[in-house]
Amino acid sequence: MANNLFEGGNVFKTPDGSEATTRIARADVVSTVQWLEGITGLNLVDNMLGTTGKKETSGDLDLAVDATAISKEVLIQQLIKQGIAVADIKKSGDSVHLKTPINGIPAQGYVQTDFMFGDPNWQRFSMTGSSEGSPYKGMHRHLLLASIAKAQGLKWSYKNGLMDRATDQTITKDPTEIAQKLFNGTAADLSSVETILAKIKVLPNYSQLTADFKDALARDPQGPQLETVTEGSASWYRQWSSIL
Repeated sequence: MANNLFEGGNVFKTPDGSEATTRIARADVVSTVQWLEGITGLNLVDNMLGTTGKKETSGDLDLAVDATAISKEVLIQQLIKQGIAVADIKKSGDSVHLKTPINGIPAQGYVQTDFMFGDPNWQRFSMTGSSEGSPYKGMHRHLLLASIAKAQGLKWSYKNGLMDRATDQTITKDPTEIAQKLFNGTAADLSSVETILAKIKVLPNYSQLTADFKDALARDPQGPQLETVTEGSASWYRQWSSIL
């Protein structure tokens, strides 16, 4: 899968090396993002990505920023003009990271904000987070899509969409077209690992479609795993009997 899904992480440290930011409660997310809107002039509440604001707590605030409207350098200068310390701003890849006071109040602690530059319309689809209670993370959805695409001679990129594996050229970034090309599905089928698996589990090439995904999950024995469905097995026959 093209590009690194983990550009953020905990980038701010205290002098002794411990984390300088903390998790943020769901009740504080929107008010903190609104404070960020006030100092940046950007529409951010409508561009929250991943699980930001969806789960009880969030490790950081992932916010889409239109790269055609503002550059990383301009945003950084704007933050500095608002009194943000240079040490509280960092860059990596397509992101600007900010050590953000929760609700704009330093006494309430700090959360890391990742301003993620790109196409917000695409980012909101691509970087959809998993639902509350799901054993999967957002990255698992991309690993599954990459596995499905590879099995069909294609390539998945969370930044560039469905791509030609030989030329690295984008075929489409339209969710409906992506679902149709990958498994004759709909955009709604792409919303989570669970919805994707529900759509493809009855396909005769399910094992091939999920091979790389299964291997990736196996590398983390503490994480969720995927049942192997071997052609000719009882599970395979059960799947086919449900559609015959």
